[in-house]
Amino acid sequence: MKPRTTLLLVLVLAGGAAAQLADLQPGRNFVASANFGLNRSEAVDFGDCDNDGDLDVVVGNGGDFGAEPNRIFINRGGLQGGMPGFFAEETAARFAGFPSDRTRDIEFVDTDQDGDLDVFSGNDGKLSQGIGISTFWTNGGGRQGGSPGFYLDGTASAWGQLLSVPVAQQVTGNGTGPFSEHTCDCDFADLDDDGALDLFLSSYGPSITSNSPSRIFLGDGDGVFDELWPWADPAADVNLHAFDVDLADFDGDMDIDVLVTSRNSQSRVYRNEAGEPGATAPFTDVTQTALLDSGAAQASQVTYQAEFGDVDGDGDFDLWMDNYANNLERLLVNSSHGHGTLAFVPQRLWIKDDPNQDEENILFTDYDGDGDLDALLANFSGTNFVFQSAQAQGWDPPTQGLFHRNGAASGQAPHPELPTGNPGSLTSLYARTGDLDGDGDEDVVVANDGNQQNYKYTNALGVPDAHAPVIHLLDDVADPPAATGVVLRTQVRDNTNADVARWHVANIAWSVDGGPEQLQPMHWQGSFQFRGVIPPQVGTVTWRVEVTDGAGNSGISASQVYVQGAPSPWTDLGFALPGAGGAPELASSGSLIAGSSGALTLSDAAPLAPTLLFLSLGSAPVPFKGGTLAAFPPVLHLPLGTDAAGALSLPWAAWPTGIASGTALVFQCAVQDAGAVHGVALSNAVQGLAP
Repeated sequence: MKPRTTLLLVLVLAGGAAAQLADLQPGRNFVASANFGLNRSEAVDFGDCDNDGDLDVVVGNGGDFGAEPNRIFINRGGLQGGMPGFFAEETAARFAGFPSDRTRDIEFVDTDQDGDLDVFSGNDGKLSQGIGISTFWTNGGGRQGGSPGFYLDGTASAWGQLLSVPVAQQVTGNGTGPFSEHTCDCDFADLDDDGALDLFLSSYGPSITSNSPSRIFLGDGDGVFDELWPWADPAADVNLHAFDVDLADFDGDMDIDVLVTSRNSQSRVYRNEAGEPGATAPFTDVTQTALLDSGAAQASQVTYQAEFGDVDGDGDFDLWMDNYANNLERLLVNSSHGHGTLAFVPQRLWIKDDPNQDEENILFTDYDGDGDLDALLANFSGTNFVFQSAQAQGWDPPTQGLFHRNGAASGQAPHPELPTGNPGSLTSLYARTGDLDGDGDEDVVVANDGNQQNYKYTNALGVPDAHAPVIHLLDDVADPPAATGVVLRTQVRDNTNADVARWHVANIAWSVDGGPEQLQPMHWQGSFQFRGVIPPQVGTVTWRVEVTDGAGNSGISASQVYVQGAPSPWTDLGFALPGAGGAPELASSGSLIAGSSGALTLSDAAPLAPTLLFLSLGSAPVPFKGGTLAAFPPVLHLPLGTDAAGALSLPWAAWPTGIASGTALVFQCAVQDAGAVHGVALSNAVQGLAP
């Protein structure tokens, strides 16, 4: 924000008590209802498991207490023909025969890429207890040929090669298959950019001793995950008190980096080194520069979770670190802006009215529909809070704060929002947002420990999301070789969290030589990133990316062009006349499509010699200086000169418009050369045919 604007805002808002954030429906945005079971619940996730167009809910139970069954709840809309946003438990039928376990994380994810959602459960425990194995439950639809939303146990076949897992933790003991681990949060993303989702499996070790590494398993796209080891540089610390992992492109280079929050030790950042020259491992530990050198060292033994999002609207991902400074929340602002060294800078004044309590989970959501990221905090021992962002209102974060806690009497967002009907103090471990009732805004589900009831908080504001995803990054595609598919990736920014953005619908709209437009689906790669492939084509391909959120808002990129498989528009006509050093050579490049780049390049000519470039429309060769001028009759003769190496380059950034298709443009150079027959050497002539 410009200094003058900042000063005006400070003067206008100097009254303090009158400077409050607007609230469209004070104290009544959310309505609480008991739902989704009464267990020791550690995690919850949303996804359309039966492919009927609404979000279903799965709950992970047990955790560090003991083995309990995970549960699935089906939305009564869609195929069920009832009211969207109301749920019925169908665990007995859909998870039939599945054992109880100590689940710390649960995820809907399409592990075998067959178009329906499987379930992954990250579990904590010992192999001897039979409950420490993280499980894959395969959706019976798709390639399984059964009914979508009914699950089979696919654990034995999903775990592939094991490289670092001790034999004592393996079920079979032969280096493949399931194994036990003390795991917590687990996330999926396409870490190696091959089109298949991979798995980051966190570990904190037995009794949170951090003596077991967190690991990466690469998916093959068919539902099998093989361990990548070592996955980090030799100097990296991967034995962490890991309670949460976030997979996102923090440095703006279109590959997925890793952030791991560590409860009893320093949280860490690992940069994806895919395609980097001189890289010694897939990931490099950059914690020193990303956190320590910027003054963002962790000062807490209770950091459970982090959330990433673009909180200040500058395009890169910032971090909200839960309990990062002795129960105080910390906002770490990304200062790299997608370029240079990755560094997160702590902004201690940007969070207002922090209650200094032991929060367990942080989640970004735009609860009030103004387009910025508000923050929802699940509290381990007290009240769950909403922090309202003032970014959409243009407030100046250093002087006025960015996040303001709702319900703080002395604050600038005094109206409590969570919620009407709140049952009071809860031991909340996890929260998830999503549009459960299909009305265009995000609802909330909170998972509670201690055999407390889980709760659904319905957003009753009634203001559908009207903010479209913004296309933030797009692959820059050069003209590809023939007969190869063209990989295209895009990143979006939106007023939601990545767990909601993964359900956005992304497509590549493309056509060839002005023909009918086609749609190529893009698949979620993790975070806010999508990937698609245009099949091999012959001709000029015009393409753009379209991303649509759950409320129907679409972000559309500008159209892009590449040429593939088409014959070159250039022809070498010959007619060179040698000089003292041989015949000058004229080379040509570019598609001659309006707006495209290209060049004419002369080499092997006399050094530092006056040169004429001839251009004709068509060719009627005539004798010239003992040779043949093919660029005749000329419409242009441009005086130029070669350099000390006898070379000359004439590039163009954008070929002009208005040249009729089929127009022949012939170029040829005449170079002063005492060794030529009449003191002038001629280059070969090249003809370009306008497409």
